[in-house]
Amino acid sequence: MTAATASRRRTLLTLVALCAETALLAREYLHGGVASHHLLANPDLPAVSNWWGLLLVPLLTWWTVGRVERRAAGAGGPARRAALVGFLCALAYGAMLAALFAAGSPVVDYVFFGLLALALVVRLWHAEYLLGFALAMSVVAGPILPAMFGAIIALFSWLVHAAARALWRRLRPGVA
Repeated sequence: MTAATASRRRTLLTLVALCAETALLAREYLHGGVASHHLLANPDLPAVSNWWGLLLVPLLTWWTVGRVERRAAGAGGPARRAALVGFLCALAYGAMLAALFAAGSPVVDYVFFGLLALALVVRLWHAEYLLGFALAMSVVAGPILPAMFGAIIALFSWLVHAAARALWRRLRPGVA
């Protein structure tokens, strides 16, 4: 793929994300106002407005598409397909979590903290996971708080995998 095609794809997907976020905010605005969400759902902590999604969602999309294109430059089509599958899985997981949260289900805590267990086996630090999770959760919690939580999970996942790789290199028998 040429650089011009990749740039057009990146711009198009960013514009699609911006339009989707604008539509979501317009719907909120017309149905009682744009919501704000308190950190850790605690009214004593500061609230973050969903308006920030107009900045975050396009930036996160731009960054994600760039990361995927860079990764795919060496591997080609399989890397793009893997990124798409990762994005769709994160989107589904986030949608499930959002639906459980909106329904007030007690299962939401298990699914929420299940991400920590998932981070042990899946490389959740890839940008497509963060984007999919933040987009799916933005319907219920706005995009900022899910992106913050997703970034913490991504960091945790990266640290666990980096430590495991370092330990493996240290403990494996010498290769002659």
